[in-house]
Amino acid sequence: MRRHRLWAIVALFCVGPVLAADDSATVEKPRETCIESRRINGWTSESDRVIIVKVGAKQRYRMELSPSASIFNVDSQPGLAFIPRSNGTLCAGFGYVAVEGQRIPILSITRLPDPPAKVAASKPSEK
Repeated sequence: MRRHRLWAIVALFCVGPVLAADDSATVEKPRETCIESRRINGWTSESDRVIIVKVGAKQRYRMELSPSASIFNVDSQPGLAFIPRSNGTLCAGFGYVAVEGQRIPILSITRLPDPPAKVAASKPSEK
């Protein structure tokens, strides 16, 4: 009887590290995209539920809003307010856009590619 208990304990010690190794091999979830609300310096509307937010010099983010945004015609609003988390960041599920005194939840935030760099125009060569 004592030998059976001993083998059970030894088996747990052998299998435990293997199970822990399998956990580390799992695929990590992509990092949540968040925006520092104080760095927002403009926005444009793509539709009633999608706005493009400009952050810093050239970073752009696409924000998808809750379906309730269509009620307030977000694309025709002259001004929006961004209501961040307590740490000042806007994240999907943890930030809001305020329109006409109503909070509209942000469903997703996706960073858009940077615009292409402007190439300096070359002067025609003189002969």
